[in-house]
Amino acid sequence: MYRSRSFLLYPANTLHRVTPVTRGQRLVLVGWIRSLIRDPAQRELLFDLERSIAQLRSAADQAQTLSLLLKTRSNLLRMWTDD
Repeated sequence: MYRSRSFLLYPANTLHRVTPVTRGQRLVLVGWIRSLIRDPAQRELLFDLERSIAQLRSAADQAQTLSLLLKTRSNLLRMWTDD
């Protein structure tokens, strides 16, 4: 039975290399994941919003600001998501 020891995920435009197998065998699974938000700048904005939301969720007195951020994130997702 094979048990995975590591998993690596990186952007397709990133150069990489692997070290030679010195014992045993290397099993590889290759695949692609595509974001529904194609534009990297838009994805970064959404990521920053997610981080802000996560920080505010831990502070109950920030409910109004959190509500505004949640609304903004939802609207951006609707505007930028490719069908």
